Amino acid sequence: MNGQPACYPPPGMLGPSAIAWWALRTMTDGVRVEGIGNVPRTGPVLLAARHVHHLLDGAVLVRYVPRPVHVVVALDWTADAKQRRWMERACAWAQWPVILRPATTGARAGYAASEVGPYLRSGMRDAAQLLCDERVLAVFPEGYPAIDPTASQAAPRLRDAEGFLPFASGLLTIARAARRGGANGIAIVPVGFRYEPRGRKWRITARFGAPLHDSLDISTVEHAVRELSR
Repeated sequence: MNGQPACYPPPGMLGPSAIAWWALRTMTDGVRVEGIGNVPRTGPVLLAARHVHHLLDGAVLVRYVPRPVHVVVALDWTADAKQRRWMERACAWAQWPVILRPATTGARAGYAASEVGPYLRSGMRDAAQLLCDERVLAVFPEGYPAIDPTASQAAPRLRDAEGFLPFASGLLTIARAARRGGANGIAIVPVGFRYEPRGRKWRITARFGAPLHDSLDISTVEHAVRELSR
């Protein structure tokens, strides 16, 4: 993921696009998108999104943001070496940075706890490079979705009354690294999600807030995402 690719968007993004189409068609009863005009049409964009559903949050971003979206993906949930290989290959094809979450890496057989450091360094580097290349990068600062099929990997921190986990500062670490690498005018766009059950499906509202161009305080980003999720 170094420098400009030969073609853009990469052909590997067809896979996430197809999965997003299928997931939204079969698992939702409608999606309402507000404020999509707040996503700049050019330049580096960092989407700071609420993490409600392990699959549908990303599907909404991939489907409705009018530019190709690269998502930072944590793969410590993978069950074995085979699933790890396939997921890493798919992420590489789509140019989606891969990281491991320290609190839960090693709980399943895909990765060992000793691999956290190298994956965090390479994932952060790849994420920053995407911003240097003026791409759209999505990060879920809570780290863990509220709705997750890997129930054995419970989030290590308690959720508050609104169902939020505290935002981790990795989002801003990526932004700072990108600035050092030459990225200018990074737009940090907060994204809120609201889910309403409709039988066995969900009705989703996604709200995109005004860009936080100069914010280097994670509490400011978290506050904006909370307001958009209400």
